[in-house]
Amino acid sequence: MNLSVQLAPGHRTGLLLANPVMTASGTFGYGTEYSHLFDIRKLGAIVCKGTTLEPREGNMQPRLAETPCGVLNSIGLQNIGVEALIAEKAPVWAGWRVPVIVNIAGRTVDEYARLAARLEGVAGISAIEVNISCPNVRAGGAEFGTKPRSAARVTAAVRAATSLPVVAKLTRIPAISPG
Repeated sequence: MNLSVQLAPGHRTGLLLANPVMTASGTFGYGTEYSHLFDIRKLGAIVCKGTTLEPREGNMQPRLAETPCGVLNSIGLQNIGVEALIAEKAPVWAGWRVPVIVNIAGRTVDEYARLAARLEGVAGISAIEVNISCPNVRAGGAEFGTKPRSAARVTAAVRAATSLPVVAKLTRIPAISPG
């Protein structure tokens, strides 16, 4: 049975997944942490945890709280930064047949564009996910995603900075407001 799906049919390189199952950013680290526990080749794609220009320690502990309906988190985009991602993670991903989508997060529109430009042409990176949904940071994230015009500005800046397929990770919009 063919379960493949093309996520970027109009794009020059496309983004072909062997199946529609992919990890959510932030839930699967960089994929490398799980490759010895799970056959990652069974996934359609891996979306890595959020990546910023500089490494981030994330929010102070406690960052997780159990609730009757699940778990709340406030990790705060802890990550190794784009340069370490390119040096340490992308070479591993380049050897995988499963596409890796890099989730990027910035405080400004310019930061998102700079991240996208830095990832351009890096072997092992198949697409970019624009994180405009994170509520656990002081600047950026949901600040952009809750305003359609801001979301469009960030997405357009990323699109202009890269030839990779671009996916926007949206947030819940509590109320439509211009901006």
